[in-house]
This record gives sequence, structure tokens and C-alpha cells, in this order.
Amino acid sequence: MEAPAGWRCRPGGRLDMSHGFVRHIRRNQIARDAYERAVRQARGRARGRLTPTPSRPRRPDQQVYRPRRPGGPGGDANPGPPPADTRGPRLFCLEYEGDDGHVTAVIVHQGDSAEEEVTRRVCARSPLEPALRRALCQRVQDELSKRRGTG
Repeated sequence: MEAPAGWRCRPGGRLDMSHGFVRHIRRNQIARDAYERAVRQARGRARGRLTPTPSRPRRPDQQVYRPRRPGGPGGDANPGPPPADTRGPRLFCLEYEGDDGHVTAVIVHQGDSAEEEVTRRVCARSPLEPALRRALCQRVQDELSKRRGTG
């Protein structure tokens, strides 16, 4: 069987690969494999370079509530049951922070008066100037009237 003129056939029915098309495909495959290998290695090196950051608080400005402990700062020195009080039920706990950072805590009862008892107890633990003492007395009076339902 003779091949028509213009056809390139080799004996045995094989294709003529002399045109180089398959060589281009093979070269492209090798280049693609080399590129993918380089990208994988670069990713591996990038991962290895990252150093873990030191842990830090998420919100450093946020205050954290720490309950008072008996016998601790601002707490009762006697961890036993509280003594019977004739001033009535507790209304609130007044906390005053001085210029030195020391916090004075005073529990205010329903029967307390702002000037006589509360302000005197705060000033006994951390002395105040007369202007600050008057401002504290006014603030305590406002809080007492608010909680007693008269204000």
C-alpha cells in the first residue's frame, strides 16, 4: 500500500515526528513542573521564616474585676460573720482612690448620714482637703437620696 503524494509515513505505520510539535509539548511540561516545584519550595521557606509573636493581652486598657478577699486590701480584717449592724441594710460600697493609688472602701447603710458617718469614715482612712470633703459629702448625699427613693 502506497501512501499518496504529500503524506509522510514511515514503514510500519508510524507517525513522522520530525516536525517537533511533541518536543514543544514536552518542554512546556518540564518547565511547568519546575515552576510548580519552585513555588512549593518558596511557600515552604515562607512558612519556616514566620516566628511566633509573643502573647499579649487583647485589650490592655480594659479593667478586670477582682473581687475583694476577706483580710486583703480594702476587705474586712475579720473573715468571720459580719457584726450585727443597727444602721439598716447595706445600700452600696463607696470606693475612693487617693492620689497615691490607695483605694479606700466604705460600706454605706440606709441609716447613715452623708456628713456625719460616711465622709468622716473616708477621711479617717485617707485625709481630704475641705473642698474635696464637701464634694464627697454632696456626692454621697445624692447617692443616698437616689437609693432611698427620695431624690
